[in-house]
Amino acid sequence: MNRYTTIAVSCLLFLFGLFLFKAVFLALGITLVFLLLVTLLEVVWLYRKSTVILGLANLIMAAAIALTVYILTYLPIEFLTTEILLIVPKIPSLFSLTFLLLLVIGFSLVNWGRILKIRLFAWVLVSLVVLSGFCYGIYRSHKLAREYLPKIYRISPNSGIQAEIVEIKGVNFFPIWKKGQILVGRQEMVVKFWNEELIKAEMPVPGRFGQVELWVVRSDGVISNKVPFEIKDPGELKN
Repeated sequence: MNRYTTIAVSCLLFLFGLFLFKAVFLALGITLVFLLLVTLLEVVWLYRKSTVILGLANLIMAAAIALTVYILTYLPIEFLTTEILLIVPKIPSLFSLTFLLLLVIGFSLVNWGRILKIRLFAWVLVSLVVLSGFCYGIYRSHKLAREYLPKIYRISPNSGIQAEIVEIKGVNFFPIWKKGQILVGRQEMVVKFWNEELIKAEMPVPGRFGQVELWVVRSDGVISNKVPFEIKDPGELKN
């Protein structure tokens, strides 16, 4: 890629990143990564017979490809698990560090210097790295938008009768002095205990029985995800 083409592509990447993320530093970061990789490819091509240059390029590409695979695989799974499906509040950092370390070790065994000598493969790798930069930007914007929302991960029990205490476990409920409301089937429950991650509330006199939804309304008016809850009829319970 000649100098003018590189400049033109860099400008397009920066403008596209700026349009997509509305963040100068993120768009600039993606552009700089592209320029660094292009420079690396040119150096490898010029000094392709140097074992030192090829060894250094091998280490840089192993780290770059490992980070690329991490962004394209682990981050979507983490986002789906913690923000969409609400299975767990957070995946332990040990898992992510171990996965990234295994990727770095695995990709460091590949002879990237040899691959980078082939221009087509080299540009495919550059494209993947740049794509991962945009994917990270999308992940970051959505993560920040959801990170501080109230979320219910678990309720116990998931069914009940009048005056029964229900435990609601989650995150971002606000402290006790900013206590909000718990609604079950649009009826307000009586709050017995409240903190950032745990709420205990008493079932009110039900307006109806059957399957309804339960959710948290935080003191600032922000609503959590809604979870299914069954209001049982005491008259139908067996002794």
